[in-house]
Amino acid sequence: MTPTEEVTTPNLAVEARRLGSERSHIQRSRRAREGWQAEKSALTRQAILEAAVICFVDYGYANTTTAMIAKEANVSRGAMMHHFPSRSAVMNAVVSYLHVRRLEEYRALMADIDSPDQTLTREAIRVSVENAWKYVNLPSFIAYQELLSAARTDKTLAAAVGEVERDFDREFLKTVRAVFPHWEQVKSLQAAHDMVQFVMQGMGVAHGSSNREERAKRVIDMVTDHLERIYLADTGSQ
Repeated sequence: MTPTEEVTTPNLAVEARRLGSERSHIQRSRRAREGWQAEKSALTRQAILEAAVICFVDYGYANTTTAMIAKEANVSRGAMMHHFPSRSAVMNAVVSYLHVRRLEEYRALMADIDSPDQTLTREAIRVSVENAWKYVNLPSFIAYQELLSAARTDKTLAAAVGEVERDFDREFLKTVRAVFPHWEQVKSLQAAHDMVQFVMQGMGVAHGSSNREERAKRVIDMVTDHLERIYLADTGSQ
């Protein structure tokens, strides 16, 4: 060592902070990468389920294959198999997916029709019936009817549908009570709800009926009349 050379002792505190900063950066990068991968995986899964609904509507449940769903979702067969290793796996997942989607769509259609701060009018009742008709013409309704029909002879699917159907009925009535506050005081609410539900569902599956829209309009008028009479009678508003 020459007289001009100096021995430099590393600053351990500075070095520790530097290494800690690097580790933090690596961890943040890993978390960001994992977060993006999780988000990408969720988006792919949703795309597959939405594609299955489209295939049910366009081709029917019985004719829908995993290859068709993958093509509609624009994902590889490998990605499809990663999320759903079998046809039954994706079909069961669609049952749960439609359960959530149908409730969300109903809430969206019925929002802001019945305000507790305003008098319930016949026009508001009619709008709710018209929107119930729109509801049973959505792709989600048609796809779910395909599942219900298939579940009649498919025990595995029937088990999945049966469990979700019971929960859906409970949640659906809760939603009705939430979006139609005036009907809380109507003792015939359950019967009124059942009438609208069964009538609209019956019309909804009659895809091949002649003059379908014209006939639906007449039924909507009649259902509106019945609901108005039920409401007025049960609330003593007449």
